[in-house]
Amino acid sequence: MLQNINILMVDDVEFTRELLKSAIKASINDDNIPLEPQFFTLSKGKEVLDIIELKKINLVYLDIELPDINGLEILKKIKKQSKKTMVVMVSGENSSANVMDAIKNGASGFIVKPFNSGRISDSLRNYLKMG
Repeated sequence: MLQNINILMVDDVEFTRELLKSAIKASINDDNIPLEPQFFTLSKGKEVLDIIELKKINLVYLDIELPDINGLEILKKIKKQSKKTMVVMVSGENSSANVMDAIKNGASGFIVKPFNSGRISDSLRNYLKMG
């Protein structure tokens, strides 16, 4: 049975958001992950908390480098507001400091751009295990 999931993708580059959406859909189909996704997107970080509340977001793919606020700051706020919302950080910069900060502040994973479908499948499976 398919489980509905509301996924928010936060990245300032539209092409990256579209690529991530395609990769998530492909992972769900190719790996028979029993999820029925509904997608929401933002290019800036300021509205993230409102959208999570309004749309009952289950899973966030969050870029670290955003034009208005650092993704790690948003992560902290998400975890304060909504502990059950799973957050996977996404970045082209995989410095150990970024990865450690993300995990320390409650991220459930870290995906380095360009995307790796195995990592995306892992994040979706981790979501199911948390549920």
